[in-house]
Amino acid sequence: MPTYEFAVELTVGDNTAFTVRGALRGLGYEDLERVERSELFWLQLPDDGLTAERCGDALTHAEVVFNPNKHRLAREAKPETDIYEAVVTDVDDDSTALAELLRDRFGIAGLEGVTRATAWRLYDKSGNPADAKRLEWACGSLLANKFSQSFTVRRAPTRIEVK
Repeated sequence: MPTYEFAVELTVGDNTAFTVRGALRGLGYEDLERVERSELFWLQLPDDGLTAERCGDALTHAEVVFNPNKHRLAREAKPETDIYEAVVTDVDDDSTALAELLRDRFGIAGLEGVTRATAWRLYDKSGNPADAKRLEWACGSLLANKFSQSFTVRRAPTRIEVK
């Protein structure tokens, strides 16, 4: 069963990322200059289901996750980059209704499930991305609630914009 990863990013100012930047600075990450955030969606399809390209096309019409006036949609491509990101997932997230909506209303035929997460990338004043250790600290300090969320730190995949 293939799983396709898509990232939705704001093309306008991100107040949440701005607030996180201030909070992490206050917690001791004084060199933090920029915070980037992506909403991640993993779509699970059957082996004979839609391709990643067709799923991406369908998502561009799904206003429940993507608004072309303020979002950029990209799909995962290999290889990974040298940038690390923290991926935070709600432990009890039930995306059954979202999967049904995407399958029934937006044409992602055969969609078996959706998993959602938020990816965080941090950059210092020199423009250097945070390393894995710094991201783990940020998750433990602020980005992930240890009672209701889990996180993993990974190398960010290369992403191809869906048009």
